Amino acid sequence: MANKKKIEGIEIANPLYDTVFKFLMENERVSTYFIETFIGEKIESLSLVAVECPVFKWAKKYEKSNITPEDLERLKQLTVIRLDFAATIQTANGEFKKVLIEIQKAKDSADVMRFRHYLAENYKRKDSIIEDNKRQTAPLPIITIYLLGFNLHETEAVAFRVGRSYYDMIDKKAMNVKVTFAEYLTHDSYIVQIGRITGKTKTRLEKILSVFEQRYFINSETKITKNYPHTTDDTTVNLMLEILKRAGADPEIRSEIEIEWASYELLNTMVLDKDKKIKELDKALAKEKKARVKEKKTLAEKKKELAKEKETREEKEKELIKEKKAREEDREIIENLQLQLKKLLENSTR
Repeated sequence: MANKKKIEGIEIANPLYDTVFKFLMENERVSTYFIETFIGEKIESLSLVAVECPVFKWAKKYEKSNITPEDLERLKQLTVIRLDFAATIQTANGEFKKVLIEIQKAKDSADVMRFRHYLAENYKRKDSIIEDNKRQTAPLPIITIYLLGFNLHETEAVAFRVGRSYYDMIDKKAMNVKVTFAEYLTHDSYIVQIGRITGKTKTRLEKILSVFEQRYFINSETKITKNYPHTTDDTTVNLMLEILKRAGADPEIRSEIEIEWASYELLNTMVLDKDKKIKELDKALAKEKKARVKEKKTLAEKKKELAKEKETREEKEKELIKEKKAREEDREIIENLQLQLKKLLENSTR
């Protein structure tokens, strides 16, 4: 135990930033230890493919707005780091298999669609594997690790696994088998809610996650660097801390982090402005809808009044027709009486 150095109370860069996270995970010992801790299996070999994905393909939408050319150019250059690892792992039964491990990190829930897009792209990828003693090209099984900078409302679990299982629906029992077809089309996922990390350091996973804890910031606005107040004797976690310490002190990396922060601040402002306009539009549409409902109600009432008025007119017309008929009958009676009277008068004069 003498070779295990305890580290406590140092200033480190915040690994929630893509620049810092990439710098940290480029260390093979760290990335291997990080992934092994999640999947619970030994990694025999690991190769990193760091992909920088442009965030603002829609930046052109703002070219005619009030945004400055400098800010627009910054948005066009802003990327999100996606880490893909081709790994050979040794399973619990001693077998070796090649897999694709995808690590995604997101600051807000809007990145969910980005996750789906990246996952779809990785499902298209194929690699050379040995199957039935023959080398052939086939898709690799995928394992995903999601580090979320926002909280899920359904659970307070800091880290959880969404795993595959096989179940015989006819015999109603678990199946102790791995089907290649299913392995290619489904995947295990590991999800971490960074905002719920509280600095516990009892287990190996907790020690790793304590590095990502979003507290103890030097600057509460930018949150670029923070103090790590915990004590750990895990040598790889100590290496992570040393790397993050170098990242926070390196002027070039620090400059990249500040650019990333400023870019996201600009994005947030633009998104907030857009949200504000959408809310104003929604409010105006709601007001217009309310007015239309009121107008529709008024027209319905007017229509009802017109129908009632029509009904009244029809009743009056019926009464008039009835009255006219009665007058005609009275006139016929009077004419008959006059005719009879005339005849009587004529007879009386003879």
